Amino acid sequence: MKKHRSVPVILFLSIALAAAAALAFWQFKTAQAAEITVRAGRERAYYSALDALTNLETDLSKALIASGPGQHALLLGRVSTLAAAASENLSALPAAYGADEAGLKFLSQTGEYAQTLATAAAEGRTLTETDVQQLSALMQKSGELRRHLESGAGFAYDAPGEEQKLSGIEYPSLLYDGPFSDGIRQGTPRGISGEEITAEQAVEAGRAFLGADRAQRAADMQGPIPCWGVAAQKGGVAVNMQVTRQGGKILWMAPETAGFDAALEMDACVERAQAFLAEHGFGRMQPSFTQQYDGLAVVSFAAEQDGVILYPDLVKAQVRMDTGDVVGLEANNFWMNHMQRENLTPAVDESQALRAVSGRLTVTGARLCVIPVDDGLNSGKTEKLCWEIAGDWSGSRYLTYIDAETGEEEKVLKVVQGNGGTLTI
Repeated sequence: MKKHRSVPVILFLSIALAAAAALAFWQFKTAQAAEITVRAGRERAYYSALDALTNLETDLSKALIASGPGQHALLLGRVSTLAAAASENLSALPAAYGADEAGLKFLSQTGEYAQTLATAAAEGRTLTETDVQQLSALMQKSGELRRHLESGAGFAYDAPGEEQKLSGIEYPSLLYDGPFSDGIRQGTPRGISGEEITAEQAVEAGRAFLGADRAQRAADMQGPIPCWGVAAQKGGVAVNMQVTRQGGKILWMAPETAGFDAALEMDACVERAQAFLAEHGFGRMQPSFTQQYDGLAVVSFAAEQDGVILYPDLVKAQVRMDTGDVVGLEANNFWMNHMQRENLTPAVDESQALRAVSGRLTVTGARLCVIPVDDGLNSGKTEKLCWEIAGDWSGSRYLTYIDAETGEEEKVLKVVQGNGGTLTI
């Protein structure tokens, strides 16, 4: 009888132990999930703060080189917003990352001061010499805080390397393919005309354009410019291409692999790309900005008409640095925007444009260009004839754009070195 009575007791103990184990496991997983959530939040705050501080430093420098109230209002308003974003994200990090009382106070004062200047600029007031000195000091301090934050990257979280890769962080990105790389890209393509071609004709067009050893059908692409897909082989490298259904133009192509030997200098690659574009119907193109990675020279070109640079009509070419073959192309901007422009004669001459530029800028060159601008109606972009004034200040290079009709400052860009080449922000 005792033996029979012991069975329920053992069963009860087993169930209790199992329940306790399950509870402990659930508590462990809950704590682990909470820890991961906290760590991910800290990672996001860290990189968001770093992004905001990098942009803050850049916009402060651009505000110092801008000369017109319009640009000052725009840039300083953005500085105020970025200072608030940096402060908010730093507050989610330990004080050691710059989120101490002094750091947060600095960002608060920077935001308030920038907003005050932005409001005054919107009313037409220009910066005083005291304002310039104050902004210069703020720029230097923001750079110091950014570098301090960068030095603590290894302590922003404590996850192993693989978990870091899976955190989903969107890292800050400031570098672009040259001025106005977003172009216009709206409406009906201006540079494409002609009849619709067949898939077989697209394959032949792609093969001839690349000088491919062979080509065949690939995945098609819909969108603003419908295309036939082409897969080609050139010198042992697979290249994917998109050929416009109307007119049979090459919209883009890209190699599937890279890792080529960098035997050629960048200047030689630029010449190869420029000659290639001329031979394939793109007309006269001027190199704008360059990059280099993995044995590929990436060169951004803008079309030229009567000596005027047409920034909306951009083409980006990829050149193998071992053979000089062009194996990559992005021509969406070109085919969307390219056309013969009318009235490229400026009402403001070069000397007048130079007088509109900040006296702190050491001018190194000036030329006419067409740039894309917002139309002011929230319906997209249009174009404007401008003087592009290149110059140096405080060890950095800047491009200032002066409206060739009104003489007003339209935009300021900073030239930087990054990603293996020269770019703008």
